[in-house]
Formats: sequence, C-alpha cells, structure tokens
Amino acid sequence: MEKTADTRAGGYLPASFLDWEGHVAAVIFTCGCNFRCPWCHNGELVTARAGELSIEKIIFDIKRRAKFLDGVVISGGEPTLWPGLRPLLEELKALGLSVKLDTNGTNPELLRGLIRDGLVEHVAMDVKAPLDAESYAKLTGVPVDIAKITESVGIIKESAASYEFRTTFVPALHGPDDMPAIRAQLGDDRHWVVQCFKPSGCLDGKFLEKEAADPEKLKKILPGVRIRG
Repeated sequence: MEKTADTRAGGYLPASFLDWEGHVAAVIFTCGCNFRCPWCHNGELVTARAGELSIEKIIFDIKRRAKFLDGVVISGGEPTLWPGLRPLLEELKALGLSVKLDTNGTNPELLRGLIRDGLVEHVAMDVKAPLDAESYAKLTGVPVDIAKITESVGIIKESAASYEFRTTFVPALHGPDDMPAIRAQLGDDRHWVVQCFKPSGCLDGKFLEKEAADPEKLKKILPGVRIRG
C-alpha cells in the first residue's frame, strides 16, 4: 500500500508568495523527472543531485504552520512519478490545506483521479512544445508519448476547477512558428502563460550561455497572451 513516505523530496520552501498566485504556500519539490529538458532550471532536482529531504519532517513543519498557510504547492521534478503522491495529498487535505499540483502531463490516468477525488484545487501543466512527437522530443530531450500529453490537456480543461498551462519560450530551441502553434492547439488564451527562459541552473551547462527570452518580443508575437518573466 502506498504511503506518503513513498514520495522523494529534493527541496522545500516553508512559505512562498510566488509559486501560487494569491496564496501563501509551502512548496515541496519532488526529486526526479522523466524528461531531460536541457534548459530546465531545476537541473539538480531532475537528477536528484540536490540530495533527498525527509518528507516526514516536511509534513511535520507544514502541520506546525498550517494556520499561517493558504495551501501547498507540489512541484518538481515531476511529482506524478511517485506512488506516495496520492497519500501525501490526502494528508495535506486532512489539514484543511488547498493544493496546487505542477506536472508535465505524462500521467493522465493519475491526474484524472486526483482531480476527480478533489485532491487538487489548481493544476499547472507545462506544455513544452507544439503537440507533436518531434517537437516534444526536441524540447524535452527524450521520446514522448504525445497522446498522453494531449489527454492530460483535455482532462484539465474539462474537469480541473482551476488551472493554467505554461510554456517556457527557449529561443535556442523554439522556432518562429512554435508559439503560435501551441496557442492554436490549446485554444485557451485565458489559461495559457508564456514564461521567459533565463540561463540559470540549466540541466545542460551549455544552455547557461544561451540567449534569454525577450518578453517584449514575445508580447509582439503573442498579443493578448500573458507573458511572465
């Protein structure tokens, strides 16, 4: 039987005002990811080089401070890799805390169940590239089952109470037609945020020397879309 301890944590913020808009939230960063995005700014979490923290101690601290928090963000890495995710969310819900889940959308079956059972109030899904296998492999560094990504997009749009899709624009990897293509495929400007790549903490050290994204250029390419960073 799965238990909370079956989740590996690589980082923890006792309180953040940035990771969930309008919320004071603790943030748990899980270790490991099934993507290898060379530009990822959480490279140490992806490879677990950051070291592992005690999930039990993190939960103890959240319990101690629960009345000062609006919720908890579960980020990564990729949280849905861990069998302890559901019991972790159940434990947080028992404390009366709202939960935001960050995910790459590769586990639609688990995602559907978590939303259905009311274990997450807000879902933030990263949409890395246009929804085709070649584009996704280019941005993530691995082969991707694009059907699962598309299924997760549909589940979130149909059943999540609150959500956003996030795309990080990486000038070194995204072509001129990629962002308009993602916009058309999602068809959901209200819930789409484009983030600006910054060469910091990258999984592949070569990307530390790559060009940062220019938010002003993005505003011209994507009028009406929220640009973050």
